[in-house]
Amino acid sequence: MRHLPAGILTFTICTTMLPPEIEKIFKRPGEKRYDYFIKEVVKNEEVFGLADEEGWALLGDDLDADILPLFPTAGFAEAFRQGADLREYQVEILDLNELMSWLEDMEEDNLLIAVLPNAHLNGAVVEPAHLRADLQREFDKESD
Repeated sequence: MRHLPAGILTFTICTTMLPPEIEKIFKRPGEKRYDYFIKEVVKNEEVFGLADEEGWALLGDDLDADILPLFPTAGFAEAFRQGADLREYQVEILDLNELMSWLEDMEEDNLLIAVLPNAHLNGAVVEPAHLRADLQREFDKESD
């Protein structure tokens, strides 16, 4: 597990979504979870990941790419943390505006984003520019 520098806030789990609803969404194909993620993140203007005192948790792939898992709610992040046995990490919150700024830096660092991965590490993996464009497009739709 690799790390990015940690954010400032540690988030205490508080979610209105019931575990069966989380499980239902985790079973959706990655593309459907991606769409759900975009809508929820723009609506709530926040995103969640996992971090410890060393920084943000990064996943890897067969090509040794660094992949940052992100979630639309603390409940999804917590379900992933427990299901993927990453108990040494805590759920962290990141403001949408800060994420948009980070995505530019992530592109320069050749990082990828795992959007709403499930405990089996299945999910949409996208480049930061792609995620940024989709978030901006959804935000613009919401603003109209």
